[in-house]
Amino acid sequence: MIYAQISRGRRLHLAYEAGEGRDPSALVPAGQISPPLCGKHIPAGYRMTVNLPLANACKNCQRVWKARYATTKEQA
Repeated sequence: MIYAQISRGRRLHLAYEAGEGRDPSALVPAGQISPPLCGKHIPAGYRMTVNLPLANACKNCQRVWKARYATTKEQA
């Protein structure tokens, strides 16, 4: 997972990096980043990406990630 910013001054969104995905059939190709987990539209790509969580993270992306992680952990 990586945090990515769509435009200046906006929140950071969670996205999958290359080789990651929700399941093996939906892996992100090499050299690309997935759309945000919250489903927000990206008009011209990401402005920047960072690997550390900052206070400006999108609450919807965090909610989706927590829901997916909890479901995966319960099934294991």
